[in-house]
Amino acid sequence: MPQERPLVFRVVRAVARFIVTIAVVVYTILDELLFPLVRPLLRWLSGLRLFAAIGAIIARLPPYVVLVLLAVPFAIIEPVKVFALYWGATGHVLQGTLILIAAQILSIFTCDRIYHVGRGQLMKIGWFRRLMTWLVSLRDKALAWARTTRIWQSAAGAVRSIREWFRGVIASLR
Repeated sequence: MPQERPLVFRVVRAVARFIVTIAVVVYTILDELLFPLVRPLLRWLSGLRLFAAIGAIIARLPPYVVLVLLAVPFAIIEPVKVFALYWGATGHVLQGTLILIAAQILSIFTCDRIYHVGRGQLMKIGWFRRLMTWLVSLRDKALAWARTTRIWQSAAGAVRSIREWFRGVIASLR
């Protein structure tokens, strides 16, 4: 019979899981709402010779070098997001929201691109592969739950409206 862990350990573990879950939910919601808005620009940028060449170089690097390339912008951008959430929660809602959106877009343009082109190399690192499998599973569960909420449905409707507005603006420029 396995030995039961102390209550303090179980409480700390439950709190840590809760915090990680909230962080993943917030990150996923932001990513799901903002990524479709910047996808056309990402597609265009990745088609440029310079970015295609950089992507090809990153894809050929050793796994731990790709990890460092991913870790540096991640270590800078993610704390900015936490600060933005804190700032918004302490009464600076507009500034916190703007910083959070800017940091998320910057994250998509750097971390997401590095991860995308270096994913093959990164998945050669056993612990990284296990961590990403767990995070993707957690994200998928959180996203499935979030999509059932009214706030998600309202936000998704707003994003669809913004996308349609952008499409109209682009169509009128042609």
